[in-house]
Amino acid sequence: MFNAKQDKVRKLNRPEDFQISTVIAEGISIEGDLIGAESLRVDGKIKGNIRIGKGVIIGESAYVDGDISCETLIVYGHITGDVQCKTLTLKSAGKLYGNVSMTQFSVDMGGQLIGAVTVADAREPILLESKAN
Repeated sequence: MFNAKQDKVRKLNRPEDFQISTVIAEGISIEGDLIGAESLRVDGKIKGNIRIGKGVIIGESAYVDGDISCETLIVYGHITGDVQCKTLTLKSAGKLYGNVSMTQFSVDMGGQLIGAVTVADAREPILLESKAN
């Protein structure tokens, strides 16, 4: 019924389908940029930009103050910063304060998104580069 590409995108919206390679646990605070090729789960606090090649999960206890660039972003916690991704899922407890550029997204009832939203054409590439300071 679904082709492989649609099925892959659908699965990446579920946290249980992520293969998390790094976890920033609750009670941990990091100041600085995080850059990597795999997936990341944040339950602690980060002040800095995140540029991850695959997926990022922002847990309910997480606070991120910085820009995020990744393929798939699932937000249960709090983000203050701009986001560039292919797929954004904002859960009911999720709060995102910043501008967002993505190709597809979903927002659960109660999720908060305050900022400009740009939905890019799925055929256009989204640059996953960090901003030059």
